[in-house]
This record gives sequence, C-alpha cells and structure tokens, in this order.
Amino acid sequence: MFFSNHNDNITYSNHFNGLLEVNGEGALCREDAEVWGESGNDWAQSYDVLSVTEGITSLGEGYLDAFPMIGCLILSRTVVSVAVTPALVKEMRKRKVLIRGEYDTFAESFAIENKLDFLHSDIHLADCVDEEHYEREIITLRFHADSASDIHRNIFTPGSSAGSYGGGEITNELPKDFYIGRTVEEFAGIFRGSAREQILSNEAVRRFFEAANRR
Repeated sequence: MFFSNHNDNITYSNHFNGLLEVNGEGALCREDAEVWGESGNDWAQSYDVLSVTEGITSLGEGYLDAFPMIGCLILSRTVVSVAVTPALVKEMRKRKVLIRGEYDTFAESFAIENKLDFLHSDIHLADCVDEEHYEREIITLRFHADSASDIHRNIFTPGSSAGSYGGGEITNELPKDFYIGRTVEEFAGIFRGSAREQILSNEAVRRFFEAANRR
C-alpha cells in the first residue's frame, strides 16, 4: 500500500496483477500521485490498470499524466470529471486505453467524447462464508472485451498448516445475451443461499440490468 504525500486521506492499494486502486474522497490533484518513500513517476510504472474507487469525485489536471503505463482506467460512478489535455487524449488513443465503469455514468460519456473504447466494469456479486468448512467464496460478474461474460468464483480455504491457504478459482461462461429481457430476480435464481440474497439486494447488479435492457 502507498500513501499520498499530499493528502493523508488518499491511499493506493497495489495488486500483483498490475492493478492499482486509488482510495479516498473528493477531488484528486497531480500532487496526490506523489507517495511516501517514492520520487518521480517510477513507482507508478509497474501498473497498467488504474481503478478510481467510490468516493473520488474528479481527477484534476496532470493527475493521469503521473501514470504513463495505464492501459485501462476504471472510473467509479462517483467520478464526474476528468481533466485531460489534447496531448494526453492523443497518447491514450495511441495506447488504446480502455475505459471501464457503469453504463450511463461519466465513465461512458468520457470514453465516447474522447473516442476511447468502453467496457462495463466487473460487478462484485457476493461474499459467501461456509463456516462448516472454513471456506470463503468471492463471486464476481466479469465482462470481457474479446470474449463472453462470466461468473468468477474465487474460493479460499485453510491449508494443512498454519499460514497455509488453499482453494481455487472457478469460471462459468454466460450466454452472450444473458441479461436481455431478464430481471435481477431471474438472474439471482441461478445462485443459492446467501449469494442469491446478496445479489437481490445488490444495487450495482440492478442498475446494470436496467441500463442494459434499455439499450
């Protein structure tokens, strides 16, 4: 994890797969990309996906310039503005930066305005705990630019010794038109137990089905 030198409320969560999440509230400025113990832009060059999480409302002038290797920009629905120069937009097009977010939000309009590809962001569906077997399962609805959507299940279970963890990943591909003419209730019906209940109360899922079926 990285902490902004400029704003104590801005933090960065780094992931092994090249994903960097920025967390906080309000507007981000160029100085927010300067973090403790690091100088220049070198620290950010290991990441090719930048996810701006809920709570952040805008990306100010110069902020995106601090992340020159980004190939995918994920904007939460709370983001309502991103400052870019013509030179930066040109560079983003050259790198074929993919913009991700929810339908009918600033993320989609930003992509259209700047002639960048757009893809709906993945939706966290549920966290399920099997207390009997000490298992935890994270279920995600994933969207892909070049293949069908799928349900991804990431399962964590204790190993045979302290500090050892097992589990696995299961992926179930969905039909191309899995959402057309269907309700959240119908979609949730393919799940069981607490997963079904969590999906029924998941506003992100409901927004997706409503927006997707209006298209």
